[in-house]
Amino acid sequence: HILLETASGIRAIAAAMHHIARAGLIAGAFLFGGVAASGRQLALGSNELSPVTRVVELLQGLSKQIDEEAKKEEDLYETFVCWAKSIISQKTESNAAAKARIDTLETYVKDLLAGRIELTTERADLEKEIETLRGDLEVAAELRKKEAGEYEDAKAEMDQAI
Repeated sequence: HILLETASGIRAIAAAMHHIARAGLIAGAFLFGGVAASGRQLALGSNELSPVTRVVELLQGLSKQIDEEAKKEEDLYETFVCWAKSIISQKTESNAAAKARIDTLETYVKDLLAGRIELTTERADLEKEIETLRGDLEVAAELRKKEAGEYEDAKAEMDQAI
């Protein structure tokens, strides 16, 4: 924003200088125009231009050069404004995307802290293992109960046999 204001100020100053210089050159051309015409009449007999004619031609050349430079500066200014607008829009878009990402990450961190999201499957794996081991314990308890019953039956049978 500041760059655009500065560039705008520079452009206004350059335009004002251009108009002042051009007005001065035009006034000089009008002032010397009449003298240049009479100077040309005197110089018709020789191949050289009169000093007044040379001054008028120099002023006309300077006016043309100022016009060309003003056009170049205007083109440069337009290029700068276009570049600045594109950079500003890119930065605005990237800032909006970053803010959205911040909001998403803050929600994610809150979910982690609340326990709604787990980073590993370790807890689920351990719960499955516990269920498997409990099942194995029940099967083993049933087997031991059966074996204890068989032992008692075998012992009672042996005791009777003796």
